Amino acid sequence: MTKEKKQIIDDMVSNENLCVLATIEGNVPHTSLMTFFADHAAMKFYFLTHSTSKKYKNLKKNPHVSLLIDRRADDLALSIEGHHLPIRKKQTVEAIIRLYLLKHPEMEEFANHPDTELIRIQGTAAQLAQGMDTIFTTKLKNS
Repeated sequence: MTKEKKQIIDDMVSNENLCVLATIEGNVPHTSLMTFFADHAAMKFYFLTHSTSKKYKNLKKNPHVSLLIDRRADDLALSIEGHHLPIRKKQTVEAIIRLYLLKHPEMEEFANHPDTELIRIQGTAAQLAQGMDTIFTTKLKNS
């Protein structure tokens, strides 16, 4: 059963395109619908945003986040706990953006904007809800 649940998590992380990113400023949560790219093996999630956005400013002050990936047609919801890990090397950022654009070519103009920043989130724990009654919680590897 556990193996099946982890396969569902891996499939959702690998194949879904949108998630809700929740950041926080003080005690006030802020949510954003985001296009994402994930390294499912390392449970790292990548997003593009403007450096002036509220979510980006929140991440600079508080690195803790939550992600929600859903597959409503299958009655599945995946919640990921994680934290922001800044990327220091420009070459690494450029390489990840190239991979991101392979999955999301429609984001190219946004990716090339001078104010766009790449956000990396390291997932640390996951909770998979199947319907109303089935909840599976796990720590994520490499966290």
